[in-house]
Amino acid sequence: MARAVTAARTDGQQTARSVSAGGVSAGGALSVQRAEPEMRPTPKGDSSGFGGALDESDVKLLGQAAGEVHKIIEEARAKDPEKQVLLFIGVGTGNPAAAWGNPTHGGVGGITDKDQHSPGFLEKAGEAGYTVIAVNFNVGAGKEIAQSGGTGPVVKLDVPAKFPLDADGHEKAKDAMASLHAAAGTANRFAVMNAVTQTDYQPLLDLAAAKSKGQSAYLKSYMQTGQTSAFSPMNKKRGQHIEGSKFASMSDVFFADAE
Repeated sequence: MARAVTAARTDGQQTARSVSAGGVSAGGALSVQRAEPEMRPTPKGDSSGFGGALDESDVKLLGQAAGEVHKIIEEARAKDPEKQVLLFIGVGTGNPAAAWGNPTHGGVGGITDKDQHSPGFLEKAGEAGYTVIAVNFNVGAGKEIAQSGGTGPVVKLDVPAKFPLDADGHEKAKDAMASLHAAAGTANRFAVMNAVTQTDYQPLLDLAAAKSKGQSAYLKSYMQTGQTSAFSPMNKKRGQHIEGSKFASMSDVFFADAE
């Protein structure tokens, strides 16, 4: 039998989770069940960033990534003007070299790098006929964008750069951010994942607001604890929230695709 508990987040907020009877697994992790969708107010973003200020190489890579995204969308629709496109932006996805002291293999929650880089709904969208563009940002040793997947259906761009998480970063990379916002609005479905901390960052929420009516989503995946959630905006004020979403299908992410 499941019971609801309230878990304190590092940003001072609280989230309700459904925990199986017994509460704690043999490995010490909470056994989290997927909650039913519910309508909630749009999250408010934090004013401070994380991981330091953007440098010029970050800004350059952001601009290049935005350009590549538009190029892939344009090429897909040149072949088929009605082509459905899903754009995914992962921020802080994966965990290179146990960054920030977090465990490299998912902490107590069991989230893997693949769960963040390539959540299941991307593959499902590709199978359904979408051109899928997955752009993952995280600091790394390289200074060039790595692209894989060819012409699709899932094209992946790994960008070794920090992503703007506060007003200063957004201003510094405003051209690239405006370009990504435009691409998000052009895509039929758009999702941005916050895999940095449990704090909500305004630039990520602003990107998720590029679309409404359940066609976009703001995802959270915190590797250290295993906490996940999906928020799909219906309008500027409210949206569908799923605590504990596995991001396995389109309905796990987008209200417009609810089953």
